[in-house]
Amino acid sequence: MRTSVVPIRELVGRSRRPTNVMYFRPSTFLRFACGFAHVMLSLLPALGIGAFLSSSALAQQNLHVGKVVYEHAPDGGEPWPVIDIYSMAGDGSNVKALTNDGHSHNPSWSPDGRHILFIHDSTPRTKPAYREQKGSESYHSVELYVMNADGSNRKLLRRLEPVIYGAAWSPDGKTLAIACIPEAWANIPRPADEPMRAGLFLLPANGQGDLRLVLPNAFSPSWSPDGKKLAFSVDHPRGRWAIHVANSDGSHDVQLTKPNRLGGSPAWSPDGKQIAFDEFVDPVRQQIFVVDADGSNVRQLTRDPNWSCGHPSWSPDGMRIATSCRSASSPCGMVSSVGSVLPACARRIFIWLRDSNSKPTQLNEHDAAAASFALIP
Repeated sequence: MRTSVVPIRELVGRSRRPTNVMYFRPSTFLRFACGFAHVMLSLLPALGIGAFLSSSALAQQNLHVGKVVYEHAPDGGEPWPVIDIYSMAGDGSNVKALTNDGHSHNPSWSPDGRHILFIHDSTPRTKPAYREQKGSESYHSVELYVMNADGSNRKLLRRLEPVIYGAAWSPDGKTLAIACIPEAWANIPRPADEPMRAGLFLLPANGQGDLRLVLPNAFSPSWSPDGKKLAFSVDHPRGRWAIHVANSDGSHDVQLTKPNRLGGSPAWSPDGKQIAFDEFVDPVRQQIFVVDADGSNVRQLTRDPNWSCGHPSWSPDGMRIATSCRSASSPCGMVSSVGSVLPACARRIFIWLRDSNSKPTQLNEHDAAAASFALIP
């Protein structure tokens, strides 16, 4: 997990006292950091690759490989403050850097596959109320950008301080679902030990106009293919996370998974019948699950005890799921729970066949995470 400039207590508020020394960018691992901070940093171990198939396996299966966009840390270490957005074909070929500023992440596709929405770290207009570590004070996830699929024509859509967690395009391309803390909320007086809550908002795709609150305390939005519903993760009491589905106006909020398993990063299948998500099966291993859209028939897709995988993304044909995986065998990351510096972590992207017990296909040999399949082939 790459670091951020927002302390844990400001992100989710599970600490009983101020916690200003560790910073994390919200992602699938944020859920674990909230409720289980004492083991969070053990989730980021170095990844071996010997047990996985070669990338040529996808071509041998005669499947349309599609296109994937993802975030990449050039040195393969903890991706902060240097991280950029790359693209590649769904078989791992044609790798291309789309940004080179070192502060771009969380990419997602427009419905027509012509544009990429992403978050950019920038200097905030006002100094945060909390103390920042040296070297991190200039970088905050506050800008929402869009660019062409080839990385050209970058355009700032909106600044949202103090933090943006994630965003997703509606299927008709007209609306963005954004998980963030807007400035108006940040300025609301609250007790020192009370968290600053995030919300899920809707915004016109051009970035103009007012944010419209859909749901409070919701993260990782994913639209249903017909645009009528949103899947998202919710931070329940005591740092427990669950997958929810609601109408796109926030009505009829239904919890699909049990919060004690720390579920997050939901992703609708192209036919709208299933939702893939990640969930912790024990304190150090995250796996991918698939559930029917009505909450029934939950089944586990990834089962290898040596790997921790999250952030699923469906291929356009609905037959494959891309995930970000790390080894679950040894600690790595920035700083351990006792303050020692840990080895850098390697991240890789793998493709899994839906409802299959076959081994995954590794797409890349360099650091990569947060993969997103283009919505069209």
